[in-house]
Amino acid sequence: MGSGMAYATKQRIGWLLLLVLFLMGLYPPLAEGAAEPPQQNVLILHSYHKGFAWTDDQNDGIVDRLKNAMAPPVIYTEYLDWKRYPEEDNLQRFYEMIKGKYADKHFDAILATDDIALDFAIRHRKELLNDAPIIFSGVNQVGFDRIKDRRNMTGIIENIDPSETMKMALYLNPSIRNVYVIYDNSESGLSTGQLVMNKLESLGLGLRIFPMNRMSKEEMEQTAASLKPDSILLMTTYYSDSTGRITEFDRLSSELAAVSAVPVYHTYDFGLNHGAFGGSLLSGKLQGEKAANLALRVLRGESPNRIPVSYAGTSRKVFDFNELNHFGIALKDLPSGSELVNKPFSFYETYRSLVITLIAAFAVLLIFIFVLLFHAGVVRRIRKQLMESNERFSLAAFGADAVIWDLDMTTMIYYFSDRWYELLGYEIGEIDEHYIGWSNIIHPDDLEQEERQRKEHLSGRTVYYYSEYRIRAKSGEYKWFQARGKVQRNEEGGYVRFAGSMTDITDRKGYESKLQMSYQELESTYEELTALQDELLEQYNKVVENQALLQASEEKYRVLAFNDELSGLPNRLSLTEELKAFIEENESGQAALFFLDIDNFKYINDTMGHTFGDQLLTQAGERLLALANGSSRHYRFGGDEFVILLKDTEKPEQTVFYAEALIQSFNEPFQLGDSTVHVSISIGIAQYPRDGNSAEALLKNADIAMYRAKQAGKGTYILYGQNMQQHFDERVIIEKHLREAIDNNELSLQYQPKVTLRTGELWGFEALIRWNSPVLGFVSPLSFIGIAEDCRLIIPIGEWVLRKACLFLAGLHRQGLGPYHISVNISVIQLLLDDFTDTVLRILRETELNPRYLELEITESIIMESFEEISIKLEYLKQRGIGIALDDFGTGYSSLSYLKQLPITTLKIDKSFIDGLPGEGSSMPLAGSIVAIGHDMGLNVTAEGVETEEQLDFLRRVNCDKVQGYFISRPIAEGQVLAWTRQYARQMINVEKC
Repeated sequence: MGSGMAYATKQRIGWLLLLVLFLMGLYPPLAEGAAEPPQQNVLILHSYHKGFAWTDDQNDGIVDRLKNAMAPPVIYTEYLDWKRYPEEDNLQRFYEMIKGKYADKHFDAILATDDIALDFAIRHRKELLNDAPIIFSGVNQVGFDRIKDRRNMTGIIENIDPSETMKMALYLNPSIRNVYVIYDNSESGLSTGQLVMNKLESLGLGLRIFPMNRMSKEEMEQTAASLKPDSILLMTTYYSDSTGRITEFDRLSSELAAVSAVPVYHTYDFGLNHGAFGGSLLSGKLQGEKAANLALRVLRGESPNRIPVSYAGTSRKVFDFNELNHFGIALKDLPSGSELVNKPFSFYETYRSLVITLIAAFAVLLIFIFVLLFHAGVVRRIRKQLMESNERFSLAAFGADAVIWDLDMTTMIYYFSDRWYELLGYEIGEIDEHYIGWSNIIHPDDLEQEERQRKEHLSGRTVYYYSEYRIRAKSGEYKWFQARGKVQRNEEGGYVRFAGSMTDITDRKGYESKLQMSYQELESTYEELTALQDELLEQYNKVVENQALLQASEEKYRVLAFNDELSGLPNRLSLTEELKAFIEENESGQAALFFLDIDNFKYINDTMGHTFGDQLLTQAGERLLALANGSSRHYRFGGDEFVILLKDTEKPEQTVFYAEALIQSFNEPFQLGDSTVHVSISIGIAQYPRDGNSAEALLKNADIAMYRAKQAGKGTYILYGQNMQQHFDERVIIEKHLREAIDNNELSLQYQPKVTLRTGELWGFEALIRWNSPVLGFVSPLSFIGIAEDCRLIIPIGEWVLRKACLFLAGLHRQGLGPYHISVNISVIQLLLDDFTDTVLRILRETELNPRYLELEITESIIMESFEEISIKLEYLKQRGIGIALDDFGTGYSSLSYLKQLPITTLKIDKSFIDGLPGEGSSMPLAGSIVAIGHDMGLNVTAEGVETEEQLDFLRRVNCDKVQGYFISRPIAEGQVLAWTRQYARQMINVEKC
């Protein structure tokens, strides 16, 4: 009865769960809306520069912790660079940068590392940082005590306490009496040095403390080299010596440790691997992690005023194994709980059971080898008996059929018996019987061996001379001879004569050659196993041997069939079979399929060669394998495409984290020979079983998502969605009809006028492409230009646009209008062509248009694609009078340092900066600043997207050179340009009369 009631209860619970799931299915938008948390922003301010170890460690700890949070915030990072530029001007520039860059940004928390960044954040928290909570790290007690306004603030105190380090040093060497403290004369260095010395004095150990901040680098090295065992060096922070000469911390630490006669203890762990002996070391990464933990508490709503500052938990007791060896300190003498770095890997300790197993297996193998050697000895004895038999035969034939030879060691002239001449067919005197002349008829492959055996006997290392070699007969054929002899010496040990016999062994060598061919494969196999030559394997059954060869061949073909030869990764066939097997065996499981494509690989292949492309594919496969774990399987799909199957993805964030790790792994450049290549990857992700229940569906959907990732700007990842299939189908249709657009005369150009703002005169036009498909209707350039670039149709389309625009302008000039200019937009695909410059100049010659009336418009993203190569081509065209305009300036990522290097003549202000004019937002100062920057660099400035008279008046006030936009005119069809120019000229005349 009890079991029946339990069954009824379970049945009711089951029906209740089904009802809940049904209701959740009816209202999915409500569930999705509730799960979406608001996005939070965090600004990290660093006192010092990127690349400074202490700053990098803190940044790594902060960023890693924040990114791994359940709801990661958006992170912004800035560097004050106070170590290198400790001036008020630097603070002012940093203030202006923060003010302009984050004027419209709301921050939920500010993380400040070290004193200067904290002071900046406190000073400008209301004006610049919307009075956001402040969390600090890297600030010692002295710096914290100076803070007056501590509201809405918490953080991690840099607890610089050398006490534990001193106890560790005395534990290893109780005789220490002198401590030499290293720090520099910067504000933070003096503060830290004084704090450390005060702490040491407060220990009451009778230590003598010597500051070294007034020494030059050379003086410090001399002092360190002369110290006695009762002394140690204690290094805090350092950036420059007493002369003001800047010395990077890593370099000084390494060089000082190299010459020091005593251990160099440190207070910070970034000294490890740079000569630091050890100590209780402050960890920048631990400080960053703890500060990030406090920041996450604040982001979750906890008031920083209620969070006390933290003093402990950011140090680690650590020693460097190499330094311990250098000073002869055994590991057993270290204080308990010490951490050890750089300890060599011990294979035996790590794989002890495996080593014992291998030794046992090796012992069994040795027994087997001894058995083989016993049989080999039997065979060698048989062979020795055969050789002795051959020698007896030679002795028996001596003086009969054998050749007698005699070498006079004084004259080095040979004597040969008549039988020698008979065997070879020479006449007496026909051959130079000097040693050098006679050796010319010995086969080149045997000459070295014969000389070596001759020298061994003449030097006394062999009892008699014995050699076998081939001699060329008069007919040209080679005959084998076996030569034996012995040298005769005088009483002083000098050579007198060298004589012996030769026997024709050509027939015997023929038999041996045939015999050797029979045993060749058996001997080769035996040499690999035992490094001995023997004929034991002739007893093996030929059938078994052939079967082994067949199995090896089958295994080789199987490997070739299922693995990529270039990268060594499983190939597409292996992927298909394994993916099908996984789906069959895991119907209720979850997995993610990553489809990876190397961005711009075809360009690398075309410009650097297929050898470099193959090297890049090999290294890319190795880098992907470095991220492998027990749940991932990597494949090369073909070309520059790779696929990764990530199994057991129970949580959605596992897929995202793995995708981000893949993207991050390709941030490091690849070294291809002497070339350093930066590449990125685009990743499409299909999730099983959500995005497909078959291998074909998962691969197709992951491929579609990868294609969307490339459209999104490359170097990113996209998860597959149902709407992607429709978008992909539309893209295929557009590409299909676009291939016929030029031949069917479906493309046309419209021309938007550009006006010189100071005079109001018409400067020229910008050529804009339009496509009116008989099937698709009017297609926006935004829809088909990107597709044309992906399938490289932009090359013929771009050339058509350039030729058409030049013909149009040359036609206006021939009618006496102008002279006007024409602007043509250029794609990065065109710019990267080897013959791009030749194509531009050829079109100008064919259309008879003067180069100074042509202006090529490029975007910032094009320049950053391949800066050096593109700059060379643009400079070449600029030298020939062609104008170069940087389009959409301000929307890309190029810095002013890059801008100064570009061979451009014009800056075009993007429409997004004009739309807000003349309002009170940030557009006015930004637009005015861009005009000022352009003029300071000697460039013309053009504003696009001018639509109101107020915008025109503002641009006139800031001295903008040229404008274009709907306020001047919409783009005009070619047939209407002539009428528009005449109407505009009449308007200009009327304005002048007024």
